[in-house]
Amino acid sequence: MKPAKRKRNSNYVIAKEGGVFVARCPDLGLTCRGATEQEAIASLEEALALYFEDLPGPADG
Repeated sequence: MKPAKRKRNSNYVIAKEGGVFVARCPDLGLTCRGATEQEAIASLEEALALYFEDLPGPADG
């Protein structure tokens, strides 16, 4: 049986705070920073990938 795919779309917000860019995913409570907007987004995307990787699948319970 093939595992069901989980939806991995999440909204995020980016703001400049104190000289750094902060990317937040309020749906999941994740926050990442970067020197540039692109760095903050890349960091958040990596955090999201790890978050979803660690979620149990339908067969895992």
